[in-house]
Amino acid sequence: MAPGLWLLTSCVRPVPADCPEPESAMVPSEDAAEGGDAPAAEGAPLDRNAAIELTHPGCFMLLPLDGGEPLVAGEQSCDEATIPASTFKVPHALIALDTGVVGDPEAMVKWDGREYWLDSWERDHNLRSAIYHSVVWFFQGTARAIGPERMAEYLRAFDYGNASVDPIDQFWLEGGSLRVTPAQTLRFWADLYRARLPRGAAHLPQLRAMLVRPPSSFAGRMEEGTAVPEVSPQMIFSAKTGTGGHEKGSVFWLAGHVECPGREHVFVSRVIAQGRPRSISPAVTHGLAALGRLGVLRCES
Repeated sequence: MAPGLWLLTSCVRPVPADCPEPESAMVPSEDAAEGGDAPAAEGAPLDRNAAIELTHPGCFMLLPLDGGEPLVAGEQSCDEATIPASTFKVPHALIALDTGVVGDPEAMVKWDGREYWLDSWERDHNLRSAIYHSVVWFFQGTARAIGPERMAEYLRAFDYGNASVDPIDQFWLEGGSLRVTPAQTLRFWADLYRARLPRGAAHLPQLRAMLVRPPSSFAGRMEEGTAVPEVSPQMIFSAKTGTGGHEKGSVFWLAGHVECPGREHVFVSRVIAQGRPRSISPAVTHGLAALGRLGVLRCES
């Protein structure tokens, strides 16, 4: 096998189209990541020669927050727009907080009593647990409360994709109208961690804290026979996955932020694949592998 090449080999059960985002059932992390502008770099710059051997079946982008151009790798275009699926829960949560639709991120919202394909959805949730477990019904409720006019206004302010929000409780999922590219997603995450978003600044520390989780919490989304890369104990990892239908089959996302002493990066991994959505995610498998190969998770880059 060539250096940096990872193969997709697992066969897994399909994910229902109306429940596009499976997540780990682990207890949400209570750790917090502090916000603000990125500090001056103290670590070594990325080894661009290593990136030449980096193979990714979709689009992989990595941006150091202290400046510079993003590293781009992969076999698919980073400028093709798709649904964001559950990666949209990150701007969605910020909008819900800033509009007051969610006044207390720890306040529980009663489960609607419907049966879902994930047991973790069939209970009461607050904003923190709804992000962690990617609870669609929770965010459908907040979307209705925010409404299409305010939602579209925020997305235009964030310069997030095409800012189309039809229908209001489905627009980020399969069959919805919102489209965003990996490049636009990377820019949003950079603005989120540089504190440059034009709205919601007061809520950024809360949101960032809710996104912190170890890479090992995504092990259940990785392909059989692959391992979570080695990480530094000083590293703080924050990320959100997304999974949904696509005209070519399915789309998988992993977007996030890696903080090490004196250095921060944001990244996006997206794969458009054949076949229906499934719980095993090539975006997670190859995104974490790329971060490991580049030394980012070990705080070596």
